[in-house]
Amino acid sequence: MTTLLQAQLSSALGTKTKYLAGLKKTFARPLIQLAVKAIELEHIEEGILERISKKYNIPEEHVDEYYAAILTILKIHLRLQCHNVKPVEFKQCLEELKLNPECVEDLSSVIYGPKQADLLSGLIQRTKFYPQFVSCKWRIDITISSNLLNRVLEPNIIMEWIFNTGESVTFELSLAKFHQLRHAVATILVELQALERHSIFKSIPSS
Repeated sequence: MTTLLQAQLSSALGTKTKYLAGLKKTFARPLIQLAVKAIELEHIEEGILERISKKYNIPEEHVDEYYAAILTILKIHLRLQCHNVKPVEFKQCLEELKLNPECVEDLSSVIYGPKQADLLSGLIQRTKFYPQFVSCKWRIDITISSNLLNRVLEPNIIMEWIFNTGESVTFELSLAKFHQLRHAVATILVELQALERHSIFKSIPSS
C-alpha cells in the first residue's frame, strides 16, 4: 500500500532520486547539517556547497542535487507531522529510495531527535501552513417556536470543526446545505481515489 509519505517524496524528489544511491555518510553529514541550518533560518556561509564539493572531490552539480534532495526529505517529513509518521515507516521509505543505511540513520536521528521542535519552528516561520482538520462535533436543533413560521419544527445541524491549531469553528446548516456539504465531501473523496490510481502513485513499490 502506498503511503502519503512515499507519494509526496516520490513526487517532490522527481529525478533527484537517481542521485540518492551515491550519497555517502562522509559527505552526507555536512549536507544534513547545512539543511538543518537552512530550515532553522540560521546563517549559511556563501560558497559552502562549492567547498564541500572540493573537499570530497564530488562534482558540484551532484552536491547541489544531494543537498536539494536532503532538504526536500526533511521538509516533507516535517510537514507531515500531523500524520504521525513512525520512524520505521520513514526509514523504510528512504531505503526504498536506495539511500545508504548510514544516511538513513543520520536523517532519522535528525527528524526524531531533540532538534525536531526547532526544525518545525523554523519551517513554520518560512512556510504557510493551513490548519489540519482534527475532529468534528455535531448536533441537531429543532426550532419549536419562532417569528418565522417556515422555520418552526425544521431541523438544523449545528457543526463544530476542530483544527490542530486549537481553533474551532461552529456553524449552522439547514438540511439542504448539509446535503450539499455531504455531496462536496463525497466528490472530493472520489477524486482522491482517482488520484491514487495515477501512474505516479503506481510507480512507488508497495510496502
